[in-house]
Amino acid sequence: MPSFGLEEIMRYGANAFAGDVSGAQTSSPETAEEFAQHVIEAICHTSVTPSVGRRTFERCMRALSLGSTARIGFRHPAKAEAIDRVWCDRERLFDEYNGSSDKLSFLATLPWIGPVTKHSLARRLGIYAEHGQRAVA
Repeated sequence: MPSFGLEEIMRYGANAFAGDVSGAQTSSPETAEEFAQHVIEAICHTSVTPSVGRRTFERCMRALSLGSTARIGFRHPAKAEAIDRVWCDRERLFDEYNGSSDKLSFLATLPWIGPVTKHSLARRLGIYAEHGQRAVA
């Protein structure tokens, strides 16, 4: 059974304990933009309630789509900087992600993606579904 953190339990409810995360993303991203959006969403949801994470993500993506900085939609300067870096480097990061033999370890190198958040992001990106793996560490 996967090891779910508070973030998943809050987002998916008690079904997270049963391994039912039907609302979770389970397919690999096909574009750099899609990959970056998943990473940004994970950053926005870190250490906040799901509703706050969703609103923050929407504001950040709106700002980025207008060519602005995520700082417009996010008051946390370090997270906003991480989001701006991911968005600016999305093509390179996506290529490195696709070329990585250990995708979970690669996710841990992304800005503001820590040891817990990397598992949440991995589930969104479909890493566990693709490889039939479970969260171990």
